[in-house]
Amino acid sequence: MRKAKLTAFCGMMTALGVVLMAFVTVIPVLMYVLPVVTGIIVLLVCDVGSKRWAWGVFFATSVLSFVLLTDKESVLIYILFFGYYPLVRERLSQLPKAVFVILKFLMFNCAAILTGVAGVWLFGVPKEEYSEFGKLTIPLLLGLANVVFILYDRILVKYKIVFDVISSKLRKTLR
Repeated sequence: MRKAKLTAFCGMMTALGVVLMAFVTVIPVLMYVLPVVTGIIVLLVCDVGSKRWAWGVFFATSVLSFVLLTDKESVLIYILFFGYYPLVRERLSQLPKAVFVILKFLMFNCAAILTGVAGVWLFGVPKEEYSEFGKLTIPLLLGLANVVFILYDRILVKYKIVFDVISSKLRKTLR
């Protein structure tokens, strides 16, 4: 019985993730916020079920979002970083502190650069969008993105207690 309930829960979380990602079309300002929130849903699935179930939700949400949604840039942000980072963060945190910090910033910056390049070359985002402040636009945007990433990483650590309370209540419900 538990497996059937967990399957239904993961299906609902996948649907919720796709719906959240679809809101980017309605409210474009949330282009960077909603992939983060959808990644936190994956973390919740990991806490309630297991990493295996969470990876399934991540892949299902990624595929459905990529196929169904028109805003490919936010989908890429989710796929290339925010969707899987909560799942690998715990494993990375077991490494020495310096290696952990370097790896997580390397992962984030590679994903951010790849998203920008893919947006311009694959999905036709106008290059003018990246030239508002001249030559400093890309380094400025990348710097601001790193500040947001630091805040996001802190949220994952600081609010772990809140996630644990929510996931424990969900676990009791799914029994």
